[in-house]
Amino acid sequence: MKKLFRNILNQFLGHTTDGYFRVPDTAQDLPNPKNDTPWAGTLKLSMDKFNKLTRKDGHGSPGFYAIIGIVLAAITLVEFLIFYVESLGVLLIPIMLVLSLMKFVIVVAFFMHLRFDNRVFTIVFFAGFVLAVVIAIILLLVFAIKPVFS
Repeated sequence: MKKLFRNILNQFLGHTTDGYFRVPDTAQDLPNPKNDTPWAGTLKLSMDKFNKLTRKDGHGSPGFYAIIGIVLAAITLVEFLIFYVESLGVLLIPIMLVLSLMKFVIVVAFFMHLRFDNRVFTIVFFAGFVLAVVIAIILLLVFAIKPVFS
């Protein structure tokens, strides 16, 4: 039983607790780090954690999908609040399009599992969004121009 709890603690900490002063090896501990700054290896470490959290070879964990849901709810709240800001004027539409693109990419990448599929599918979905935005902009321009004939 003691060994089970020790293994759980070791997995939580990310290293063993065998030595009292043992510190886990990091990119900064290497003799010749690629980038000798406080942020050395931060991007690679972040991507490794992201890939582990999303289980790059399969589906994401339930906790990850909860985080994605919270992010989508936050973007929706921002969209809702921005809609009622009257001083934005013509900037409202581009801001809403960018927020809509963010939500589209998140939903398609994770809830439709395109992150785990072939890149061709991602390109097809992104092309569909771009086409929809182009059509919307063209329609806005057409309806903004008043017809010469009455």
